[in-house]
Amino acid sequence: MQPQISKPTILLLGAGYANIALLKSLPKSTYTHAHFTLITDSSAHCESVLLHEVASGYRGSEILHPLTAILSSIPSLEIIQDRVQTIYTHEKRVLCANGSYDYDTLIVGLGFRSDSFGIAGVEKHALPLTSFTQARAIYERICENLNHYARTQDTAYLRVVVCGGGFSGCELVATLAQELPKLARQRGIQEPFELICVEALPNVLPMFSKTLAQKGRTYLEKLGVIVRSSCRILACEEGGIIVQDSSSPQAQNPESTTQNSGADLEGGNTSEKITSFCVIWTAGVQGSEVIAHSFGTPKSRVQTTPYLHPKSLESALKPSPESKTSCQSAPIDTESIFILGDCSALLDPNSNRFYPPTAQMAIAQGRYVAGVLASKLAGSTSAPAPFTYAPQGTICSLGSRYGVGLLGASFQISGVAAIAIKRASEWRWRFKLKH
Repeated sequence: MQPQISKPTILLLGAGYANIALLKSLPKSTYTHAHFTLITDSSAHCESVLLHEVASGYRGSEILHPLTAILSSIPSLEIIQDRVQTIYTHEKRVLCANGSYDYDTLIVGLGFRSDSFGIAGVEKHALPLTSFTQARAIYERICENLNHYARTQDTAYLRVVVCGGGFSGCELVATLAQELPKLARQRGIQEPFELICVEALPNVLPMFSKTLAQKGRTYLEKLGVIVRSSCRILACEEGGIIVQDSSSPQAQNPESTTQNSGADLEGGNTSEKITSFCVIWTAGVQGSEVIAHSFGTPKSRVQTTPYLHPKSLESALKPSPESKTSCQSAPIDTESIFILGDCSALLDPNSNRFYPPTAQMAIAQGRYVAGVLASKLAGSTSAPAPFTYAPQGTICSLGSRYGVGLLGASFQISGVAAIAIKRASEWRWRFKLKH
C-alpha cells in the first residue's frame, strides 16, 4: 500500500472581487490537487462598487451574494467565517479571532478601509463608505435626519456633506441628489435637500481629463449639487466640518451653508464651518488594517512584483503567539504569497505609476492567479508569465441616467451610453457569480 501524499493547503483571505474571480476561474479538476480554504468575516460577497446606491436607498441587500450560493459548485472548498487579525509570514500562519491557520500558499484579498489622512475628527464624526453596513448606516442617518427636520424645521438636517470629489464621492452625491427628494416626499417634506461635495483639488473627478471632469461637474450642478472645489478640509466635528476655501468666497460659499470662524490661516484665507448632521467621508481609502498589523507598509498596501508576489516583507519580523523559535531564523517565502486587490500596489510599467485599485483590476488579478495555481498544481515546472493588465475602461455613474468615463485607455464617453456600458459590466459580474 502506497503512502498517501499530503495535499498542499491554499488559504484565501477575503471574499472580494479578486478571490471570488480566482475561485470561479479555477478548473474543477484543480480542486482535487489541494485543500482550498476561504476565510472571510462575512457570509456574502458584496458588490462594493454599488455601495453608494445602498447609501441613497436606491438599492438594498441585493448587492450581497451569499457565499454558500455562489460557491456551491465547489464542494471541496472550505469556507470559514472568521476575522483575520495578523499574518505571520515566517511561519506561514494566519491568526484569526477564533483560531489560527497554516498555509502552503496564501492569497491575500482583504479589501479596503477608509483613510482619514490624519484629519482631526474624521473617524469620530464622519460616516465612512467602505462596507454594506456603513452604507446602510448612512441611509439610516438620512432617514433619522428627515424625522428630526419634521420636528424642528432646522434645515441643517436637510444638508448632506460629501467629503471628497473623486470617483466614490461623485457617484454618491449624484445618487443622493436623485433619491433623497423621494424620501422627503414620502414624509410630506417639501423643503429641498442641500447637497455639498467638498474637494481640495481645483475640480472633481481628477482621474479624468479636464473635459470629462468638467462634464461631470456640470451634471452634478445640474442635479443641484453645490461643488466646493479648491476647498481643504481642516477638521470634522460634531455638527459639521471646518474648511479652508482658497477660491472666491462670494462665488462658492452660500450664506445658508456656512459660518465664518474668524480664524486666520496661511495665505490670508479664513476657516469656516459647514454645518451638517450628515457628513460622509469618501476622500480616500487604504488597504486592510491586517496589512498594517502584519507588515506596517504605507497605506496598508504591499508593493508587488509583476507576478503579484510581495517585493519585500522585511518588516514582518514578529513571531506568532504559538511560535517557539525566533521569527528571523529563516527568510520569508514571498513566492508562496499573492497580494491582490486593494492590498496590492502594482507598478504600471508604461506610466511608472501604481495602478488604481479597482474592481476590474482585482478581477483580472484573481483570474491570473487562478491560471498560475492551475498550472502549478497540474505539475508544470514552467515559470509563469508575468501579470499584464490593459484597462477595459473606467466609468463613473452620476445617478441612473448619466455617466462619464473612458473606454480602453483613451476613448472618452459620457451621457446615457456611459451608464448603459457600466450596467452591462455589473450584469456580467453577476452572471459570473451564478455560473
